[in-house]
Amino acid sequence: MVDTFQKEVQCTLCPETFEPVIGPEEGESAYPIYCSSCAQCIIVARSNPVRVAFRDVLGLRDEALALALQSVLAPCSCSGEFNHDAGRRCPKCIYKIERETQRTRKGKELETSFECPWNMEELKKSEGKFFEYIFQKVESKEETLKQLIDRYELGEMDAEAYMEGLDALRFRESTQVSVIQAWVMILGSELAFRAAEEHGLVERYGSRVLVSIASALEISEGKSVLATLAREIKNWDGPIERELQTFVAKIGGGF
Repeated sequence: MVDTFQKEVQCTLCPETFEPVIGPEEGESAYPIYCSSCAQCIIVARSNPVRVAFRDVLGLRDEALALALQSVLAPCSCSGEFNHDAGRRCPKCIYKIERETQRTRKGKELETSFECPWNMEELKKSEGKFFEYIFQKVESKEETLKQLIDRYELGEMDAEAYMEGLDALRFRESTQVSVIQAWVMILGSELAFRAAEEHGLVERYGSRVLVSIASALEISEGKSVLATLAREIKNWDGPIERELQTFVAKIGGGF
């Protein structure tokens, strides 16, 4: 694996030179990483769980973050590797290849099957660090949503302070839940929910963490969020069961 990117790359298909894109442009929420052999790409969002985990747990930024993401991507279905320089092909040439591919495919029925975008064997190397980060947060003294609500209802803070606290908590917990998602993708659907229960994640984050786990499994295993939660509901009772039932009914239209 390379340990740096060339700042300026000479396209192998035309006289143009270009700079590889290693993250979302300003104002953009995601960016593509193209296969080095064909025109397929993986869209990586700023909020992608693996990206967030590498950034906030491993402390990676910019080029180091892009290299780490590239190293844990699964091979393309054509057997090529996804690479930030798209196999040394400039964006204009990639666009032309995409257009040609679309014309070739037009009118043809394509068989599609789910393919996990991540190389789980490579991603598993970070499992221990993800685990340590998650359970430091579980055992920390950071205020939970329930504690924040309790303080507000007891009159210990005014509405403005409550809203500020709520915004700060949402931002903090969104990162924590993203790391949980990266971790459960490594664990897989057979272990994910029971591990979350065993280690107190549901107690800390509530039913929303179960929805986030189902969302992560959709990324890694292609399993529908609603179908996963509909099966998972039977393992819960009380408020968690009711909240999951409400979510499934609301989002799935009575799935």
